[in-house]
Parts: sequence; structure tokens; C-alpha cells
Amino acid sequence: MPAEEVIDVSGLYVSPGFIDSHLHVEGLHLLPSAYAPAFAAHGTTTIITDLHEIANAGGITAMFWYLDLLESVPVDVLVMAPSCVPSCAFEQGFGKIGLQELKKLRNDQRVIGLGEVMDVPGVVRRNKSMLEKIALFARRPVDGHAPMVSGDMLRAYRAAGIGSDHETTSPEEGLEKLSNGMHLFLRHGSVSKDLERLLPLIKPRYLSRLSLCTDDLSAQDLFEKGHLDRMIRLLVKRGVPLVDTVRLVTVNPARYFNLKDRGLLARGKKADIVVFEDPGGPEGPKKMRVRMTIKDGRVVYSRGKRATAPRALKQAPESRMKIAQFSIDDLRQKAPGHVYGHTITAIGVREGTIITDHRRLEARIDDDGYLQADTEHDSIYAYVFDRYRGRKAYGFGFVQGFSLRGGAIGTTYAHDSHNLVIVGDNIMDILLVLDALREVNGGMALARSGELLERIPMPFYGIISGLAAKEFLRKEKRMRKILRSMGVRLTNPFFQMSFLSLPVIPSLRLTTRGLFDTTRMRYIERQGPGAGVQGPERPDRTVNRSRH
Repeated sequence: MPAEEVIDVSGLYVSPGFIDSHLHVEGLHLLPSAYAPAFAAHGTTTIITDLHEIANAGGITAMFWYLDLLESVPVDVLVMAPSCVPSCAFEQGFGKIGLQELKKLRNDQRVIGLGEVMDVPGVVRRNKSMLEKIALFARRPVDGHAPMVSGDMLRAYRAAGIGSDHETTSPEEGLEKLSNGMHLFLRHGSVSKDLERLLPLIKPRYLSRLSLCTDDLSAQDLFEKGHLDRMIRLLVKRGVPLVDTVRLVTVNPARYFNLKDRGLLARGKKADIVVFEDPGGPEGPKKMRVRMTIKDGRVVYSRGKRATAPRALKQAPESRMKIAQFSIDDLRQKAPGHVYGHTITAIGVREGTIITDHRRLEARIDDDGYLQADTEHDSIYAYVFDRYRGRKAYGFGFVQGFSLRGGAIGTTYAHDSHNLVIVGDNIMDILLVLDALREVNGGMALARSGELLERIPMPFYGIISGLAAKEFLRKEKRMRKILRSMGVRLTNPFFQMSFLSLPVIPSLRLTTRGLFDTTRMRYIERQGPGAGVQGPERPDRTVNRSRH
């Protein structure tokens, strides 16, 4: 039977469509119709996500709303049901996904397994609720989340049925997890860039149990730098054979996730195909441009022409923020007279990783006895406000690593509970950002010297914008430019800030209840309202109250 169309691929490479093993698509802050064509332009035809970001912000209702938006985009977005919403007992978001919600999700054809199991202590201690969730997805893939977990704890975690991990940051950690039979997703996202450190793992012995993922990817990086094609180019440049590299984004993830209909170029498989130029090698790497992407037998991208997905018209259910009103006096922090050596605890942020440091810094105190930001030593305020209950309470601490001077930035996209996080060197601008985000029901905002300079509204559960990609990127680019003029050198400061409140990643975090030591799973010793605070053993008490 003659073909309806013949495509000349002479001198080019042809591969199965690329598969991202783990990506939180909500972190793109765009509706699927706005971001899907960009993935197609970079050869990605399948994305595995878990939607636990929108589940935390809006519950299962928000999840089904989002799933419906995915129906007509030129990329398959397959879902691992979120296993830990909230991520742990020390966090307070909005949504809660329990056993009954997971049963509903398990029966949805778009759900293929159980998402990253972040409650490592619960699994190891054989918590009944956690084990029931895992058992619910027996014979389906169950993803892990085990940063720096090793020894008996890792073995117990793996024995519960956890199949993968994407939080590996060193070859030694990866070798131990591989020796315990886990499948590793090697990560290179917008904040966590672990891929090059993990190059020693890419050997024939382990190759079949390795895949690639981005985990958290900014819209800027997707549209301007690429996706999995960028990672392929990086690995080939580092000397990994092209055929091995392609396996990491095709056959390997397809086999791990039991996607028997894709991952190979073969009769009976989905016609998901990528045509690309020679990526070069160690001696002369090229740009590896994707020439064409075919999804389900239809050309969805051809170089110079981007397919457009239909605009999503379905509105999100009502999800108004409820944030209490605060004054400058509410947010000022009186220095405790008993602070030994006038030191404070601070969260240390570093480029290229979401792991934070637990630092001790010299306190700066004004003549009235209040703690002050110290921009000379890069020590600025950090606040986390509950945006769901309107409570006059918040978590407070100091953060080092932003190098921000003369202003404040804030976002309601803050892993995993998505409360409102603001960092800044003065309370006036912090309040300005807070009020600006309350007004538009969430998003990102930037203020400097008493003036609101930019904000991006995210009316869909406070984490997704309704803007077209071009307009979103224009606003985000302006923010980056302003932030650089304020001293910020972090590549993705808003993304970095969004992880400050995530209490399942080492080592120090800030929740609505105060500073939390994730290595010991408890709030740190009380030092007064201006530094670390002693958190409650029970999660139903407020740790750090405002001065009201």
C-alpha cells in the first residue's frame, strides 16, 4: 500500500519520541495548551508527572480539572498518582489525597502508577496508611523520593515496593541505590543539576536501569534552552555514546513505566518519532537540532513551524486565597536578649542544588532591639504565610545565598504546600509583595524601594498563569533583569525560593510554623522570634506567631 506522505530524512537521525521520566508540569506556570508545543519542538512526546503540586493547592478536584486540560495537547502527559499530599505531617497546604482519593485516581486510564513516596520514615516504620497506598498500586510502578537515604533505611524503603529514585546527587549514593535494585532517574532541571556528577553511573552494567528526568523545569529554560534534547547533547559531549544516551529517554523509561506501546521504532508501537541532526561528540559537539517531531503518526513539529494546541477554555473551580492582613509591626522581629553570642540560624542556598545548608550567622540588631537583614553578609528575611486559612500566623527565618539588595520577591508556587513565600531585605517591600499577590489571587511579584515593579498573576490555584507563553516569558525576563540589578546572581531565584518551604529535602526549611530541620524531622531549638524556633511535636500547633 503506497504511503500518503514520504519524509526525506537523509543524513539525519531517527529515534523514538523522547520520554521525561519525572517532571512537575505545574512548575512551568502555564496552561498545557501554552507549553505543550514547546515540548514537541524539542522531541518530547511523553511526560510522566504526578500533579502533586496542584493536588496540594486544590485537592483532587484540581487534579481532575488539570487532567481534562491535557486531552487535546500534542504530548502525552501520563500521571503517577500523588502519594504524599501533604508531603509530611509538618506541612499544611490545602489538598489531601488519601486512600479513597487514590482509588478514584487508580481507576483513571491516564494514571499509570504511584508518584514519588516522600514519607521515607513512614515507609520504613511500616506505617499502615502508607503501606496501603503502595499496595493499592501493586504490579504498577511506584516512584521513590529518597535524598541521601542509605543503609538499613534504604533497604527497608526498597523492600516496601519502591522502584525508583530521582533525588540521587552523588555516584556513591547512586551505586548503593542501584545495588538495591532501584531504577534511577538522572536529573538535570532548572535548579537541581545532578547529571554531570552522575556520569560515572552510565556504564553498560547499569544502563538498563537508568533514565533521564528534569523534575522541575522553568518555562524560560524550556523555551530558550530545550528539554531532553539538551541533556542528550550534554551527555554526548561528555563522551557517552549516542545510542546509549537515546536509550535513557526512550526504551528505558518505557520499560520501567510498563509503556509497552512506545519507546521503540517497531511495528505495532505508537508512531512517536523524532528526527534530529547529528549531536556531534567530544571533539566537536553540535547543536542537535530537532528537525521534526511526529506524535501518533501526525507531524506536530517541523523545523520553523510549531504546532499550536487548542486554548484551554475550562475555568478552574473557585480557589481564592485567604491571607490575613499584616502591618510592619506584625512582621518585625524582636531580638531575644538571651541569644548566645548574638547569632541566628539561617537557611543556606546554593546554585545547582535544592539541598540547603544549616548555617549560623552573626545577628544584626538595631537600636530598638529588632533583628535586621544584613546585606553585607547576604543575610535577608524569609517569611512563609498560610494562604488557605487566613490565620494571623507565619513562619520566619533568615536566608543566605540570594544576594538581594533593596527589595523583595514572593511567590505562591512553593513546594509542596504552595503557601506564600517572600524573601527580602526590608519589611516595607515584603508587605508590598504580599498585598500585590493577595490582590491577584497568587503568582509571582517583585518590589523595590517601595514600588511594585512587576508581577505575574497565577489565578489557577495560585500556581498557574492564564497568560500566553510569549507574554509570560516577557514578564519573567523583565523580572530577571531587575533582580540582577538588585544583586541576585542565582540562575532561577524564584524556583530556588519555591523550595525554601519543602520539608522533605535536607537540611533546613521554613514552613508556616517556623524553621524545620529535615535531618532530625523536628523544628529547631527556640531562639526567639527572630531566628530558629522550637516547633511543636504535633503538627496542629502554630510554631511562630506574628507580633499581633
